[in-house]
Amino acid sequence: MHQIKKLASCICFMLILGILSGAVSSLMEMKESRERYAEFWQDPTGYDVWFMGTSHIYYAIQPMELWEQYGIRSYNLAAPSSTIPQIYWTLMCALEYGQPKVVVMDTYKAHVDKKRQDQDKLIHIAFDSIPLSAAKIRGICDMFDTWEDRFEYFCPFSVYHNRWEELSEADFHIQPYATKNALFKSKTVDNSAFRRIARDDMAGTDNTAFRYLEKIIRECQKRGIQLILTDIPSCLADNMQRSVNAVQKVAQEHSLVYLDMAYDEGLLDYSMDFADKAHVNLFGSEKLTKYVGDYLSQHCGLPDGRESQAIAEKWDADYQDYLQYRLKRMRNAQSLKSYLQWLSDSRYSCRIYQEEEPKGVLAKELAQLDNLTYISREEAEARIGGEINGDTALFVEDKNDVLLDQAVFQKGKRQEEDTVQK
Repeated sequence: MHQIKKLASCICFMLILGILSGAVSSLMEMKESRERYAEFWQDPTGYDVWFMGTSHIYYAIQPMELWEQYGIRSYNLAAPSSTIPQIYWTLMCALEYGQPKVVVMDTYKAHVDKKRQDQDKLIHIAFDSIPLSAAKIRGICDMFDTWEDRFEYFCPFSVYHNRWEELSEADFHIQPYATKNALFKSKTVDNSAFRRIARDDMAGTDNTAFRYLEKIIRECQKRGIQLILTDIPSCLADNMQRSVNAVQKVAQEHSLVYLDMAYDEGLLDYSMDFADKAHVNLFGSEKLTKYVGDYLSQHCGLPDGRESQAIAEKWDADYQDYLQYRLKRMRNAQSLKSYLQWLSDSRYSCRIYQEEEPKGVLAKELAQLDNLTYISREEAEARIGGEINGDTALFVEDKNDVLLDQAVFQKGKRQEEDTVQK
């Protein structure tokens, strides 16, 4: 009896120690991975479409807009700078818990002839929130050659244990992204000088990226998952373009859909729809989300979740959180050019006063918006209740004419409240 009690005490001690260690590890770890993906890992079965790839696709496709416009339940599992082997292992981990009807995969990294990227922090963002499973173990062992390198991904606490001084309120109250992991850039960069190589100018396919792409294709076909490969528009170097162009040949060989958005003339305005060389901004994201949403809704036989009361209640609640997130980002925008991108939204109407006729990029951004009503300075000052110390004033309302935000800008910079004379 004494031995049994002693054994029971040891087991209890180990269980308590394990629970405490797990709690401390969760507290100390970098939270971005859980903020971005934990919602997905809680129930991967709740999504009919999985978007996978790099930052190119999580800046391009907005799952909550797909819900509102088409009733499509999707999640953007893309992670920054993911190699195609990393995408493969993320997919394999997710398939241990659920299976989508469609996987849409960004193929930007087709030129990379190695299994993993060089930035450990970015790999942690992608993998830390994935529950430990056989697939995760196989993936880490495949991507890293030594147990010394593998250990920090099996036990993230080993690299986070010294974060005590960095802990903040956010570490104790994790706030999941309200966007299903879509991100947004509200800058504008003129890429109109960019020129693509010929579509049939292709690189070879004998590299690590294409070998793992073949593995992804086989896995999806074996499970009856519709795999859609895509080229998210960006301004790539010629060698990168050649590799991405070769993906279309692979897609044809396997009778796969390839959404060749990069060569779709007129889809994007390269002078307005990019935030940098690699990523679209809000204007571009709106267009690409509609492009993909139209294809998915018309060709993939996806159910409209809005027709189910139980599904609609949950997703509509998430959608309201998403709207509040977008509104917060607009209210926090400090430049007029950024503000106007958040205003590119049919859910809003805006009354705008401008002292002078805009020029350059600002004029082009304003031309993109069809929800503006121009008003006089007198009307603007009547609305704001005093003299406007700025050259531009905006009053944003919802469809019920409820004022959501008002902002005054001087030479493109948002003015503080005390610059409005009351």
